[in-house]
Parts: sequence; structure tokens; C-alpha cells
Amino acid sequence: MPFCSETCLTLIMFAAGILLVAWAALRERRWMKAMDAPLLPTTPIMFAGAVLALLALVHLLTLAGAAAP
Repeated sequence: MPFCSETCLTLIMFAAGILLVAWAALRERRWMKAMDAPLLPTTPIMFAGAVLALLALVHLLTLAGAAAP
């Protein structure tokens, strides 16, 4: 079984989660005109990115050999 199969996929998912959080944070801080609602809500996207990054981090730790006490 190649080393990079699970590890690379997990690293890609971790990076995708971090990028989702960063993109949503940048969209939230963008200047908007008065009474101009955003078409895409950023809070659920930020939450989904954080959950994805957390799950990927736990999976990376499991692949590295960490175990629950």
C-alpha cells in the first residue's frame, strides 16, 4: 500500500478546509453597500471548512500512530 494514498488525500482535505475558512473570512470582511445582502452565506461555509479541517487533522494524527488514552 503506497504511503501517499491516504496521507496525501488527508493533507489535501486539511488544506481545503483551511482554505474554505480563509475564503469565508475574507468574504465576510469585504465592504458591502447598505442593504446589499450576500448571495452566499459565509458562516455555514466557514463552519463546514472548520469541521473538515478538524476531521482531517484527527485522521492525520491517527495515521501518525496517535491513539486515544
